[in-house]
Amino acid sequence: MMSRGKVYALSIGHTRSQITPEAQAVLRSVDVVAGHPGFIEIARPFLNGAAQIIDDRVTMAAADTPEAAKQSRVAAVVAQALLGKSVAILSGGDTGIWGYAGFFIEAQQYHDGAFDVEVIPGVAGMVAAAARVGAPLMNGFALIALGDEDMPFAAVERRLKGAALGGFAIVLYKLILESAGSPTFYPPDRYPELHPPLERTRERLERAYEILSEHIAPATPMAIITDVYDQSSNYSGRSPLLGSDSGQEEIILTTFDQFLRYSDRYRFLTTVIIGEEMTRVWRDRMYTAQWNRRWAYDNRVLQRVAPLEYLVQASEFFKKNA
Repeated sequence: MMSRGKVYALSIGHTRSQITPEAQAVLRSVDVVAGHPGFIEIARPFLNGAAQIIDDRVTMAAADTPEAAKQSRVAAVVAQALLGKSVAILSGGDTGIWGYAGFFIEAQQYHDGAFDVEVIPGVAGMVAAAARVGAPLMNGFALIALGDEDMPFAAVERRLKGAALGGFAIVLYKLILESAGSPTFYPPDRYPELHPPLERTRERLERAYEILSEHIAPATPMAIITDVYDQSSNYSGRSPLLGSDSGQEEIILTTFDQFLRYSDRYRFLTTVIIGEEMTRVWRDRMYTAQWNRRWAYDNRVLQRVAPLEYLVQASEFFKKNA
């Protein structure tokens, strides 16, 4: 009797050190590992020697459209699962955020549960980027992809309006249209709204700024993070539109009114974080304060906890060792 197949939608974060113990255990156990060649290289130390490798370049070779590329990648994994194999499909960041987890749950439904699916979480790009500048997402946030070719831009505009009106900190992904980096996948006759790619990208950025500026103050702190954890070097090497010019992490702390000024620095691997009314910058740290932010550390609270036994013991220790 053929064993039951299983797909692990597996997240690897942005560096080898961010691959969680749970993900490492899965990588050691599966029959097949599939994904972007850069992701496979990051995960390679954790693979078992018998695992079959499905490099994206194999499934994409026969694809002539972005839809075919995605379909081939997913279909190759589903086919293995239907054959009773365990398969890990790798995503950078977190697979449940513009990754592949949802595709496989849909496929599981389509095949009436003929195989299992488990989602293995990871460090999402917005989380990694936010951590590199401080703690700007403390009070909640909205996550929006400006250059999502699968979504009508009118829907993107509605999301921008809602997020700005709601007073959220806003994280912007995919600032450059995919058609700029993969023109053969987006021919002008089929995707006229995406051409010329850089001009359409510029128009989207200008429109985004116009919408957001109706509700966001010009002096609101903003962070531009490109190549977080040197990710272009980790994933696929350098290219003009992929990551920073140096191929290393680049962080710019500025204000929202400079959004368009810095647009020539935006790349595929750029994340922009726009703060909200409680967001501050101190030295090189961007953080969003809690509304009752003084409750934890002002002098009255410090005096209140000073008699606690462990603090008294600590103060005596430091006196003795001064």
